[in-house]
Amino acid sequence: MKKILELDPNLFISIGLISMCIGGIWMSYAEEKNLIQLGLIVLGGLLSISGGIIGFIQNRKIIKESKDQ
Repeated sequence: MKKILELDPNLFISIGLISMCIGGIWMSYAEEKNLIQLGLIVLGGLLSISGGIIGFIQNRKIIKESKDQ
């Protein structure tokens, strides 16, 4: 858990947004919709949400440490 919280949340959010954009553009231009396109969109959303949660936990931890000093 500690190693996950040391990661940069901006990395997760940016990779998630890029993945969602690729999946959405691919889905809009393709004649056939398939599961890979939907999977890219869902994977990107999950990555973005996890990056947001990690950033929120890190922010709370920093605020808590600054109040203790």
